[in-house]
Amino acid sequence: MARARKGAQGLSWKYTVAITTVLLSPAAWAAGDYNTFTYAMIGDVDSLDPAWEFDGISHEIEYQLYENLIFYKGSSTQDFEPRIASAVPDLKNSLLSKDGLSYTFPIRKNVHFHDGSLLTPEDVKYSLMRFLLMDRSSGPSFLLLEPILGRQNLAGPDGRPDPEAFAEADRALRIEGGALVVRLKEPYAPLLSILAGYGAIVSKAWTVGHGGWDANAESWIKYHDQGKQEAALYDRANGTGPFKLERWDKENKLVVLSRHENYWRKPAALKRLVFRTVSEPGTRKLMLQAGDADAAMMERQFLPQVAGLKGVRILDDLPFLEVHNAFIFSFKINPQANPYIGSGKLDGRGIPDDFFSDIDVRKGFAHAFDYDAYIRDGYRGKGYRARGPIPRGVIGYNSQQGVPRHDLEKAAEHFKKARGGEIWEKGFQFTVVYMEGRADRQLACQILKKNVESLNPKFKMDIRGVQWSTYLSAYAAGKFPMANVRWGMDYPDPHNAVHPFLHSQGYYAKVQGYANPRADALIEKAKSESGLAERKALYYELAAIANAELPQIFTIDTVNFQAVRQWVKGWYYNPIILYGYLYPISKG
Repeated sequence: MARARKGAQGLSWKYTVAITTVLLSPAAWAAGDYNTFTYAMIGDVDSLDPAWEFDGISHEIEYQLYENLIFYKGSSTQDFEPRIASAVPDLKNSLLSKDGLSYTFPIRKNVHFHDGSLLTPEDVKYSLMRFLLMDRSSGPSFLLLEPILGRQNLAGPDGRPDPEAFAEADRALRIEGGALVVRLKEPYAPLLSILAGYGAIVSKAWTVGHGGWDANAESWIKYHDQGKQEAALYDRANGTGPFKLERWDKENKLVVLSRHENYWRKPAALKRLVFRTVSEPGTRKLMLQAGDADAAMMERQFLPQVAGLKGVRILDDLPFLEVHNAFIFSFKINPQANPYIGSGKLDGRGIPDDFFSDIDVRKGFAHAFDYDAYIRDGYRGKGYRARGPIPRGVIGYNSQQGVPRHDLEKAAEHFKKARGGEIWEKGFQFTVVYMEGRADRQLACQILKKNVESLNPKFKMDIRGVQWSTYLSAYAAGKFPMANVRWGMDYPDPHNAVHPFLHSQGYYAKVQGYANPRADALIEKAKSESGLAERKALYYELAAIANAELPQIFTIDTVNFQAVRQWVKGWYYNPIILYGYLYPISKG
């Protein structure tokens, strides 16, 4: 999108046409329309399939379309309330067994899908089975595979999908007397937290009718690790949530949802939700200022531009349970048709595929980054130096953990040692990537580039913003030599912070090619340890490993803020539901 000029009338021609198209449509989406809520977002939607998508923007859409067995209660990350289940299992109601291995979820009756059909317990089992068995590369299935089946993925000894996986899942998920019973192999304390965010319930008949898995044991492997657009629910939806899909305009990056009139609770106050992807922060600000957006995602460096806007409310100092804007290194880059590694050789015009496997290379980059400047310039001082993969406010965070300091002399020293001096002599050139539209991540890349290139005229780093819809596939293919990324915690337990970065099967570590048997063992032990002091000690050791081996550079822990119009009523913040659950929202 073209850059918008400053001022209320400074919209670019392209922006003006886009907004006019929306506001003058028959739906009458206009400022002051109290039936429509418009959200100006940064990233674009990747998929609508709840068994496939694994990014914050797509998840925000999912929260409105679908429902899980249970959900977070208001702003709490520890308390839950029933959704598709009519009760939350615990020891008091005997729906949780004393040994912690069996959870019983009574299924709510008289719940309608968007197509008018009634939900059944069979739909619930099918949805969770499909979530487990899809197990797409770099997808969310591991979140439930680990507690329910005791495995990270469905690969058998030969690396292919294990034929026994269906039987394992079928035994673990049973329908008994109108309830779904989940049986675990060992106690797993965060299970309810995971189910509050994942395992959305879909219609079995409707999904099968649209080319999805037919629920048979003989056919599930065909649907294992499906491609994004091959997944049955990629661009269609039929959930039980308070809103239903009206349209997804991929070309114009627009998602429109309309109210589910037959919702099992009182229908939402709003008739329509409009999610518009707007990469340019100035345009998002203008939309918020004009009232064309009811809420807008903004990076903190642009807070002064929106803080004084008339009619806009800023909610600041919000807890942020995320690993924020870390750099990840690929230890074994996929060189096939890779535009990010130049020549693919250490000849001053590229890098080889194992460039970052050298610890001195990683230390060189870690010491080159100016952490204080990033906190000051990117977050207006509203942040703290990250101490590892566990963010502040989460069990296991160690405020005393030693971390690499910004020291250009030290950085040069390590680059001179790397590969016996060959890197310093020949130089390098590669591309570091970030998600397009994220100015905070772009700034991190610029700071690193400036400092690294100042060390040696033969060091060259290019910076490229990549659209989220294409970013994920390139990342999963191992094409990025270095990327600036975030990890929004899926549930408020330190396991969900360390596993992605330090476990050999973790979301980032697996693609990076990082593996440390000691780290794997510590993570496995810590997740099932019941003693708080014991868990802390294990996570302290994991933080020490992260800072000694530097498979990633952790930059900042910060707090969140949100910008919404004052006419928005019922808005609340939950650090797990990062962008908002919009059913309670009204405008007035």
